Amino acid sequence: MSKFFATSLILALSGLGLFCCSPSGGGRLFVEHDYSYEGHFKDYKSFNFLECEFIDSTLLCSDIQDAIRHQMEARGYRVSNRSPNLLVSYNIFRSDLRFRGYQQPVIKDWVVREDDDATYKRIDYNLDEGTLMISLIDAESYQVIWKGYASKMMRNQNFKNNYFKGIVRSIFDQYPLMATNSSSSGYGR
Repeated sequence: MSKFFATSLILALSGLGLFCCSPSGGGRLFVEHDYSYEGHFKDYKSFNFLECEFIDSTLLCSDIQDAIRHQMEARGYRVSNRSPNLLVSYNIFRSDLRFRGYQQPVIKDWVVREDDDATYKRIDYNLDEGTLMISLIDAESYQVIWKGYASKMMRNQNFKNNYFKGIVRSIFDQYPLMATNSSSSGYGR
């Protein structure tokens, strides 16, 4: 298969995934991320979840955790009950949300160079109701080192099986890094 065809197929499937994940099939899912220049991205190998705090649905916790676990494992991270490098937290904001994000260099490029002069350029977002926010926390320092979020996802309260799978995938498309214990480090060898 040619490189052009493979790339075109991936882009087409990604576009279809965003359309399918969007509320009512027509609105556009807003997906973005931010990261900390204090993160030691080359050192992380394992993860575990902080306790789910959704009072209204255990199924909701399970669906989101399964989707996140799949994305983390696809990047070479392993679940660890003993001393994980990363803790994963997530939350759904059911109301509109004013949120401060940052315009930053592409995370993969920054990790390769680790530019000590990089600065945070503030961006204020007005996120619509139904924002899923996923945070990766350095387990040693308890500092959030990466945060991905998708907004405009909960217009329809009748969630289908695996509703969050595509949304979580869209968020993790913003996190192209691989665990250092995987055969392909993803850091531009």
